Amino acid sequence: MNIGILGSGPVGLTLGKALIQSGHHVIIGTRNPSKESLQQWVKKHGKQATAAPFRDAAQNGELIVICTSWAGTKKAIEAAGIWNFKNKIVVDVTNPLDGKGPDANGMLTFAIGHTTSAGEQIQAWLPPDAHVVKALSCIGYQHMQHPQFEEGAPTMFIAGNNKAAKEAITQVLRQMGWQDVADMGNIEMSRNIEPLSILWSAWGFLNNSSGHAFKLLKK
Repeated sequence: MNIGILGSGPVGLTLGKALIQSGHHVIIGTRNPSKESLQQWVKKHGKQATAAPFRDAAQNGELIVICTSWAGTKKAIEAAGIWNFKNKIVVDVTNPLDGKGPDANGMLTFAIGHTTSAGEQIQAWLPPDAHVVKALSCIGYQHMQHPQFEEGAPTMFIAGNNKAAKEAITQVLRQMGWQDVADMGNIEMSRNIEPLSILWSAWGFLNNSSGHAFKLLKK
């Protein structure tokens, strides 16, 4: 299918590559689609890749993935055209970081939290018939495709209000190599999934590593 990705940073391009290798056509939505490095990325991936303004990516994407910085997320959605999200599944990969960076202990902080989340806020910004699924926010972009770790397959935690949308995203995640996908419930559970990114970043900062992930162990 055609997948529109809002965001052309490392996360967006990593997911773009993974989705192309899964057989999809990817439209990278960005403020500057003519940027040389992005055009080189598109050329590398042939006919399955396109770079376009946010609005074109959202309009032509049957599925939309949001992986912008939190500070730029609302503006990207507005530039994409709210109406272009109607009746579509939207994957929210964002974390609501305040942009201050890690402190001396490697701890990041959120701009919002406790009583809301990025997932809930994006669902509220979009039309009621847009189905937001929180996913891919609790791991570094280096391991978003075919994650392999010595201690086993990691778990991808997802949340959303629509069962069919979560089933569809679970299928896409499995195409990308995720063997273990855990449905944590409604979009409000984003409040508990998103802070995993702070734990992930802190361990990486303290151990100078990006080679780690979370696993839900069951008995």
